[in-house]
Amino acid sequence: MSEHNRNGYYQDAAGNWIADRRGGVDRRTLQQDSAAYHEMRKMARRKADRELYETDHKRMIREALDEFAAEHQRD
Repeated sequence: MSEHNRNGYYQDAAGNWIADRRGGVDRRTLQQDSAAYHEMRKMARRKADRELYETDHKRMIREALDEFAAEHQRD
C-alpha cells in the first residue's frame, strides 16, 4: 500500500519521495490584518530606510571631505 501524500515530502517524476527543502512560515498565508504581518512590514521598512540613510549620508560625508580637502590643499 503506497502513501499518496506525505507531509514534508514531494514525489518527483520517477515516483521517488524527496524531502521538501522549503521551510518556515509562508508570508502569503499570514492574514493581512494580523499584528505579525504589520510588525514584519514595519521591520522591513525600517531596515530599508536605515540602509538608504546610511548610504546617502556616507556619500554626503565623502563629498564634504573632498570639498574641504580641495579648499585646503597647499601647493
